[in-house]
Amino acid sequence: MSESIPGRTDTELAIEAFVDSIEEIHPNLDREEFRDAISTCVHDALDSADGREESGGEDESDDEE
Repeated sequence: MSESIPGRTDTELAIEAFVDSIEEIHPNLDREEFRDAISTCVHDALDSADGREESGGEDESDDEE
């Protein structure tokens, strides 16, 4: 699935591919509910990562021990 589909981001395509592979393992999966949950998790993680990049990676709280 390496070709681009107009109107779909690489992230959306990756999520769909992931959902397809999980659906093979769990055929009774509620595909739409699962896709929505995964999409929310992925977008939250991407937003969080973008926030750390914009702040210059100033997450040095682990070094304060």
